[in-house]
Amino acid sequence: MDGRNETAPVSDLIWYFLPTIVLVPPLGIPANALVLRLLLGKPNICSTSEIFVLNLAVFDMMFCFMVVIEYFYFMFNKSKVNAHFLSWGLSQAGGPTLLCAISLDAFMAVCHPLIFLRLKEPKLRLSLCLLVNVLVFTACGLAKLKPFYMLVMILGILIVTMLTISTSNVLILKSLRRPGPGGKDLHPVKKRAFKMVFTALVMVDFHYLPSLAESLIKVLFPTLLSPYSILTSFTYLILSMSSFIQPLSYLVRTKQLPKMRCNRGPAAETKTTTS
Repeated sequence: MDGRNETAPVSDLIWYFLPTIVLVPPLGIPANALVLRLLLGKPNICSTSEIFVLNLAVFDMMFCFMVVIEYFYFMFNKSKVNAHFLSWGLSQAGGPTLLCAISLDAFMAVCHPLIFLRLKEPKLRLSLCLLVNVLVFTACGLAKLKPFYMLVMILGILIVTMLTISTSNVLILKSLRRPGPGGKDLHPVKKRAFKMVFTALVMVDFHYLPSLAESLIKVLFPTLLSPYSILTSFTYLILSMSSFIQPLSYLVRTKQLPKMRCNRGPAAETKTTTS
């Protein structure tokens, strides 16, 4: 009887994780594949913040494949250990960290342009991406060994990233409020930087806070929620949706969605012919 009570909640996870499996990989794989194709074809990508977008797309693509593989493995090997997917850690650690790197890059470009020019060295950005990858996979490995590490890891990462991104938002906004030389209008690069950092903050708040809040409630008030509930399905779906919303936001921001590119084509042609 105890054995049945022990395994019943774990078995329910097949249904709790099913919305993620059905919705996210079919949307995330083509969206991230398009982002990867666009970015890998760009020259000098290592000198821009798009190297972090590329790394984020790789993480999201890996999540889409890994979560399906781990789900089917869990279906045939139901246990609490196998219920802690490595892919969740990859999404919760990798996404906020790279969004934070993108925000810092935009902050330096707007508020400290001279220092930013010195930091455009491709080796520096590649080294930073390598460091992020090592930290993320180390954290994921620790979280897989002991689930409590997952809570500590995600709590630490989210606090640091949210403080960093929020501070970058405030400082860029202050810079935007200052008039340009001679009272000119705001520079479009500053406006784009603020939109980029603000988008990163919204992404972190929307996608990663619900699962963290659920974990904290379970730790602080163990009797309030069961280990696995319908709330788990909801929070993990929101978390995993970042794997296709993030690439889509990049494609929309850069007007690289196929439909947007088709609509932009005639206008671009008219502009070139008139000039």
